[in-house]
Amino acid sequence: MQVHSIISNTISEEILQSGHISIRFRTDGFSLLLEDSNFKPVILNNFSWETKLSLSGYIQACEDWLNKHTLTEGFLGETSILIESPAATLIPKNLFSKEQKNLFLEQSNTVTNNETILHRNVKNRPFVLIYAVPALILTFSGRMKSKVRIIHTTECMLSAADQIDASDHHRGFVMIETQEDYLEILVIKNDDLLLSNRYKLKSNDEIVYHTLNTMKQLNMDRKIVPLFIAGKYKNDHESIQLLGRYIKNIKPLPYFIREIEKESIQENIILSEATKCE
Repeated sequence: MQVHSIISNTISEEILQSGHISIRFRTDGFSLLLEDSNFKPVILNNFSWETKLSLSGYIQACEDWLNKHTLTEGFLGETSILIESPAATLIPKNLFSKEQKNLFLEQSNTVTNNETILHRNVKNRPFVLIYAVPALILTFSGRMKSKVRIIHTTECMLSAADQIDASDHHRGFVMIETQEDYLEILVIKNDDLLLSNRYKLKSNDEIVYHTLNTMKQLNMDRKIVPLFIAGKYKNDHESIQLLGRYIKNIKPLPYFIREIEKESIQENIILSEATKCE
């Protein structure tokens, strides 16, 4: 196991009583952000394994770390657990009904018997996000004493996109978030959500393919429309550099996390944004 600690301070009684924890389970590990009641980062760790574990293995490693720091039984604040489930869909609020949420999701996604379907209203958008949650995540959340929210990364993407200038929301922009073998794409124009999609990657070349294909399908001018990037791969990554041959305006998502060095922010935007989702 490799642990990348970006910031690590003492966990005070105030933090135990009213702090915030965000946990993101990825395909190659998990990330954990602990903030005080004013959302000031206290601990930010990224845990990864060269040989991938199962979800249950990552959950056990996360729970061991939480127990070691008295955060399973002793933490009474708010915990947000982020999942990257491929089974997720956005439905206009005026069409949504709780009774039909399973039908909405199963029409275009595969949902297993070990998953429970949840839904959440999307902040500042006329959509409801419906998504499948593995039973292992639900069981893990039930062992925590704090108030727990299970959030899909798509909701955090939409929330983070609000950091982009209003002029770009009108003119149009593409936003991507990259992880080890996962890509999420948002497209917004005239302040309307045109597309939200997730792709499981077999190779990094598919980052280029899916991004360019999305822009082509939606008639987004690569010479004008900006591409904002978040996630693991920064401007010096070969896939992002290759995109730069085709897209004129590529830049990091404008985002600020207190106490965090600028070069470490991009990878942790979605994790940090979890506490902003209402």
